[in-house]
Amino acid sequence: MRVVWSILTIAAMACGGGPASDAASRDKAFWLELAKECTIPPGESAAALVNEAVGFLGSPDPVWRDDIGFGVVASCVYQQRRLNATERQQLVARLSGNLRSGIGEQGNESALSRSFSALDLSILAGLELEDPALDAQQYRRLLDDAMAYLRDERDLRGIEPQVGWIHATAHTADLLKFLARDERFTPADQSALLQAAWIKLTAPGTPVFTHAEDERLAAALVSITRRPDFKPESLDPWLAQFVALEKSVWEKAPPDPATLDASQNARNLLRSFYVLLSLPKPEPRTGQLPARDRALLTLQQIRR
Repeated sequence: MRVVWSILTIAAMACGGGPASDAASRDKAFWLELAKECTIPPGESAAALVNEAVGFLGSPDPVWRDDIGFGVVASCVYQQRRLNATERQQLVARLSGNLRSGIGEQGNESALSRSFSALDLSILAGLELEDPALDAQQYRRLLDDAMAYLRDERDLRGIEPQVGWIHATAHTADLLKFLARDERFTPADQSALLQAAWIKLTAPGTPVFTHAEDERLAAALVSITRRPDFKPESLDPWLAQFVALEKSVWEKAPPDPATLDASQNARNLLRSFYVLLSLPKPEPRTGQLPARDRALLTLQQIRR
C-alpha cells in the first residue's frame, strides 16, 4: 500500500507525461523495481535516478506519477537514505520550484506536478526530523514555500476517474504536518499555520471538500499541539472564528450558499481536529488535552 504521510537540478526535466528521451530504455518495470528496493544499477547514481523519477510527477498516468515519481523518492531518499545532504538540499530546491509552476491554473495537468511535488517534499520534511540536511535559512524557505502553496493553489480537485489523485490540499497538509514538528517551527509559525488552514477551508468560493482534506489539515494542526512550546490558550482566537462564522450563516434566511459551504468546511476541520486530539495513541503531550477540551467546547457552541 502506498504510504501517504496521515511521509540541484541535475537535469532540467519537464514534468511531462512519460519518461524523458535519455531514459527511453527504462521501462515501467525498471522504475517500479527501483521504487521497491532502490537497487542502483552499476554505473548509475541514486541522485540522478531520483531526479529522473521526479520528472514524472506531472504525468497523467498514475503509475508514472504515484508509483514512480513518488515511490522512488520514498524508497531511495527516505527508506534507503541514498542521497547525501547536498543532494537532498538540491532536490528540495527543485521540488519547491515546482510548487509555483502554473500556479493559479485550474482543471489542467499542471496541478499534478505541483501537488505531487508537495507530497515528495513531505518525505524530505519527514526525514529532516531524523537526519537534518537543511540549514535554518533553507528550512525557512521551504516552510514559506509550503504556506504560499497552500494559500495560492486554486485547483482543489480531489480525484479524477482517468487521472487518479490530484489532492493538492491534502498533499500540502502532509508537508506542513512534518514541517510543524521541526524544532525550527516557531510559536509565530504555529499561529500562521492555524490561520492558513482556516483560510484555505473558508475562503470565498471554496467548495465543500469531500476527500478527507479536512482530516489531513487537522493532522498538521495536531502537530502544533504536541510541541513543547505550544500554549493551549493560543487556540482561543482561532476557535472564536468558528463560532462567529456559524453565527453569520444564520443571519440570512435562507443562508448564503458560499457562507454555508465555508461553515461546513470549518465544522469538518474542527471535528477532525477534535477526533485526532482524542485518539489514545500516540500518548498525549502536555498541551494536547487542553487543546482537545477547547475544541470540544467550540463544537458544542456551534452545534445545530
